[in-house]
Amino acid sequence: MPRAATWGTIEGMSTRVIAGRYQLDQRLGRGGMAEVWRGIDRVLGRRVAVKTVSLADATDPTLEERLRREAVATAALEHPDIVTVHDAGVDGDTAYIVMERLRGQDLAATLRSGPLPLGEALRVGSRVAGALAAAHEVGIVHRDVKPANILVDGEKVTVVDFGIAAFEYQTAASLAAPGTTLGTAEYMAPEQARAEATATRNTDMYAFGCLLTAMATGRPPFVASRAGSVLHHHVYIEPPRLSSLLEGVPAGLDQLVAELLAKDPDRRPSATETAEVLAALAAAAAPPGSGTDDGPSRLLGATRDGFSDAPTMAPDAVAGPTMAPDAVAGPTTGSDAVRPQEHLGP
Repeated sequence: MPRAATWGTIEGMSTRVIAGRYQLDQRLGRGGMAEVWRGIDRVLGRRVAVKTVSLADATDPTLEERLRREAVATAALEHPDIVTVHDAGVDGDTAYIVMERLRGQDLAATLRSGPLPLGEALRVGSRVAGALAAAHEVGIVHRDVKPANILVDGEKVTVVDFGIAAFEYQTAASLAAPGTTLGTAEYMAPEQARAEATATRNTDMYAFGCLLTAMATGRPPFVASRAGSVLHHHVYIEPPRLSSLLEGVPAGLDQLVAELLAKDPDRRPSATETAEVLAALAAAAAPPGSGTDDGPSRLLGATRDGFSDAPTMAPDAVAGPTMAPDAVAGPTTGSDAVRPQEHLGP
């Protein structure tokens, strides 16, 4: 029988002990039914982050299975740019995942202040693509690639939250509650928006194309007041070329993003190919030893005043915690509607 967790919480502080081993001391973030805590492994004396989900009031019958699958999927990956999982289990009515404790800020928080300098977007993008390549190599599809799931701390880039990841032979329906779609509207591939059965590595690459656009311009290709409108545009409307949104975009990057955002999954480049292209572009943008960045590029046909600074979230997205520094990040929760503006291309 599982050992009951012991705990006491005052204003985000805690004396709770999970599984008789992991002492939680401060909540770092929360969202939906999930919380992430700063903690200590009392056996090894190691600093950890612990993601907890209460099963007591859960109405989603797949919740515990998704947490288990997140732990299994992430633990199967050994890559410097993917968060490390140390342990997982169920303690009483609490499911938990124990991860390395990371510092830094997720890209969603960073992008609220504006786009990244192009050279930095290329550098971060190449690292994320490399991490996805490692996952794809063993048949794991992330299925929720977006800024909130990318943590950056100086030179270190970490992909987190494999909470809705699946092996390619599994169907999306096997992990989704009836009538729901897993993912986040602004970063959802056309085949996801149509609720097709199987997510593949090509699904991740479309989301990655949206991520690259967001890093370079401050927003993904399609933003609208309703999630349904965003999904409609992913399926039926050609996205704007990056060069139409941003001045000085290298031709290679413009073409790469266009290929990543192809409606036909088979036309999208692999994560390995994408990482190689981005690494080469990053090297060209900031020659070794230059010690300089290329600075922010000028947005074309849009100003920051045209964008909402509120976080965006699809109503059917799987929610995870909004993270503070010194945390393992999870998906960011926002309002029930995707925020303005309607961005339908040049």
